Amino acid sequence: MKKQFQILGRIAPNPKLTVSAAFALASILSVPVFIVLSLADWLFL
Repeated sequence: MKKQFQILGRIAPNPKLTVSAAFALASILSVPVFIVLSLADWLFL
């Protein structure tokens, strides 16, 4: 069972990953991966 957090005397709902947050996270992670793979391709091929 997950621990419930109390904020100002009220139980806070569990955090949810929204579609926009998932898209932002994927975008932020894809840029460095693209750069690393492009550099590896350029250096080794």
